[in-house]
Amino acid sequence: MLKKVAASTAVLALLTVSLASCSSGKLTTQETCNFINGQVAEKNLEQKADDVSEQVFAGDTKEYARIMNEFEAILTDAASRSKDQKLVDALNAAATQNHEAAELMAQGTSENVTEISEKIAALETDEASEATAYLDESCPDMASFS
Repeated sequence: MLKKVAASTAVLALLTVSLASCSSGKLTTQETCNFINGQVAEKNLEQKADDVSEQVFAGDTKEYARIMNEFEAILTDAASRSKDQKLVDALNAAATQNHEAAELMAQGTSENVTEISEKIAALETDEASEATAYLDESCPDMASFS
């Protein structure tokens, strides 16, 4: 009788370990990309960006900065859910870049549009591009708000 209980316990332990390793709760690379696009669609960010495009062209970028902040939160959330460490690093770098650009855009008015544009352009360094290159490669159809 003791052998049957021990055997059953061993089988249950093996089953639990194999199930836990198969379902870590983390998303694959493609699932992470799909999650990002799904969140962008759910939060209607593309429409929001279209709605404020005239303001952006006029130099008032404050509303667009809010959209970028929402996108930053999506990138950060996706990074916490992904099991692809290289993608996690790229998402975190993109979220940081997005945050820096959004902070600048939050100050945007028609009077300082040139200054803000120059500061945003200065954020686009080779180092920044390298940090997010894997994101462009692994999620080529991902929405972007920068």
